[in-house]
Amino acid sequence: MKTILLGLVGLAAFIGIAAATAPPVDCADPVLHSVSPDARHSLAICRGQRLVAMPGQSGDAPGHAVLRDATGRIEGVVAIEAINAVGHAPRWEEAAVDLPLIARIGYARGTTMLDDGFWRLRAWLRAVPRDEEFR
Repeated sequence: MKTILLGLVGLAAFIGIAAATAPPVDCADPVLHSVSPDARHSLAICRGQRLVAMPGQSGDAPGHAVLRDATGRIEGVVAIEAINAVGHAPRWEEAAVDLPLIARIGYARGTTMLDDGFWRLRAWLRAVPRDEEFR
């Protein structure tokens, strides 16, 4: 009985910490927001939360690049190690958006609510591509 109770307490603590530091795929104040020339896609760079930071380290905060379609559904998410690495405006191409030295996110065709939920779950589990994969 003690083992089950201890396991439940541990699981609750894990979920609480994960939820408190959840990746911001819905940020109200993005660091960068850009809309594609055809207005069918938008890209937002959202700052993540850091539990501990020294003065002057706000640019070192992690974050996410979130690509959305015109309806607001998520088409792709890439984890960014440090927000200050985003130094250039995104390049909107025919099949993808390119953030130089950070990420290249392809456009999805026919994004559904299920796809949106899938990207949210992957971001929460921290199972999204990382910016190191694009360098």
